[in-house]
Amino acid sequence: MTPILFSLLKGMLIGLPFVFVIGPALFSILQTSISKGFYSGLQLAIGISISDLLIMSLCYFGLIQFLGNTTFKIILGFGGSLIMIVYGMYMFYKGSAEPKTISKEIKLKINWTGVFTEIIKGFFLNIMNPFLWILWLSIISSGTARSTNAESVAFMLGIVIMIFTTDSLKAFFANRIKKILSPKVIVTINKVAGILLFLCAIFLIVRTLISFDIVG
Repeated sequence: MTPILFSLLKGMLIGLPFVFVIGPALFSILQTSISKGFYSGLQLAIGISISDLLIMSLCYFGLIQFLGNTTFKIILGFGGSLIMIVYGMYMFYKGSAEPKTISKEIKLKINWTGVFTEIIKGFFLNIMNPFLWILWLSIISSGTARSTNAESVAFMLGIVIMIFTTDSLKAFFANRIKKILSPKVIVTINKVAGILLFLCAIFLIVRTLISFDIVG
């Protein structure tokens, strides 16, 4: 086995545990796939993977030293929380719509209309989490030690490939489940997902306040 292939497989193995991570990305993918269809959920997964790759690249090439200062992380923490709160409220109140409206909306949004909307949403929802930067910094620092540039790139690609694959599978199965759900159940799922995202935002705010000693 070549070193590059080994690094790729090592990255995929590192990315495997993220299948079980419960957070805003998971809630968003499931809700989007159920309410808008598989392709919209896939687009969201693409945005998340792009942001992961960007963060890892910045960590690897050392730019994290300039972007990863405390002030930057605090801004990311509160900015990411705000995005989650707004998105969560949107999903919650959209979930209050009449079932017939939701049913029509599903049919209209299964296609690729507005393809970049979900990608951008997934990108910013993911990249505005300061603790994700810290996580990737630690993983990239240890995972690429004594590796060549090619091996390091393969390692990062392996992680992203695994995360994107599992996120795509989540979107696929969520969309399959949607076909046996009634419009009223879909409305409820929208509202629950909105509440969960809101709670994630509150958790992120509290964690930011405590982690950076903003409050005693």
